[in-house]
Amino acid sequence: MTTKDITQTEELKRLRSRIDWFCDNKVNAFSPTISPAPKSVKRNEIESLEEGIRYFFDRGVRELLVQKKYMGSYCDIYLHKALEDTYFVSRNGHRITHIDLEAAGEACKALHQRFDWGGLRLVIIQSELMPWSVLGRGLIDNEFEGYLDAHRQHARFLGQSGLYGKIGQVKASESYLAFVRDKASLPDKQFKEKYPAHIQRQYNALEQFLVLDLEQYNQGIAVYDEQITHFGQEEAIHFKPFNILKKVYDDGREDIPDDNRSYSMVNDDEMLTLRLDDEEMMHRETERAYQWFATLTAGKEEGVVIKPAKAFIKGLPPAFKVRNNHYLTMIYGVHFLKDLEQNIKKRSIGRKLDCSVNDWMINRELLAVPYNEIDKDNYHLKNLVLDRILGEQTEGMLDKRL
Repeated sequence: MTTKDITQTEELKRLRSRIDWFCDNKVNAFSPTISPAPKSVKRNEIESLEEGIRYFFDRGVRELLVQKKYMGSYCDIYLHKALEDTYFVSRNGHRITHIDLEAAGEACKALHQRFDWGGLRLVIIQSELMPWSVLGRGLIDNEFEGYLDAHRQHARFLGQSGLYGKIGQVKASESYLAFVRDKASLPDKQFKEKYPAHIQRQYNALEQFLVLDLEQYNQGIAVYDEQITHFGQEEAIHFKPFNILKKVYDDGREDIPDDNRSYSMVNDDEMLTLRLDDEEMMHRETERAYQWFATLTAGKEEGVVIKPAKAFIKGLPPAFKVRNNHYLTMIYGVHFLKDLEQNIKKRSIGRKLDCSVNDWMINRELLAVPYNEIDKDNYHLKNLVLDRILGEQTEGMLDKRL
């Protein structure tokens, strides 16, 4: 057996094991990836509220919900009548066990009390596990803080070394200015005769050397620092639920609400409902959404998500996310605001959007599988999970910042 064959065999074993694990742990849903809203060159927005609302309006959606986007870790809560039987599932369909499960259960008590459990056995709820640091502490410390420290040191060096001053002196010298003039005007042969190769290399390197605007650079570092400090802080574990996926009753009946307005049944935070009966109303409602987005941004929130009131609509994504530019500095890096126009130009969400639509439709089929029938002998379920895992692999090749 070749090395390639061995690798493929091991990969197949891992895949089968993951699907069996999914069944053994009674996982009934597999979270979709969420696409950013389309960009707006006109508004200079890399993720545009207006374009997100317009997308759904143009496809016949007449009622949209705008909800606060929480900065934590996605988590499906399998809330049981017997609270101690409650468990939690990550974005990738894994049972979450490496947290303080006692504290997590305690954090679900208020949510549990919202339901009448007479005849009700289980409610599957989409939520955000808060704060980000509960699952993301290692990522924050090792990657985000490490990145920030590197740029702080770099900025400090540039400010103290006098390097930029020396570069400026050379670029102002007559010999360098003559080189630049001659490079633009002399024939190639004559230019090479006048300037030896080592001089060309030196001056070409100097010409290409990126000189940063240190004030702008330090501002980018400050914004990044502010975001990491705010979103990376430690808090008591809690949840921000935002949608009821499914209810399972004692007698085996099941109900899939298919209604994003179930947010108000599990969460007391403000939510906007936008009526889009016609073009004029859409414009008015869009401006109302922008006003709320500005308020949330001022309060250091990440942003919002835009959703149809009806949860599952064939061919449409579950939602768009719209994140503010300061938050996106944490995702794209300290030069994000400086390079915003270039970032907007390069932004493309097409493949991410396709994945989101496909994931959501698979999730609908997974939810249709009765909870009592989740086991390793259910090959329809296992094929759905396989389809979703293959989609996950496709998503892994996309820009992680989307």
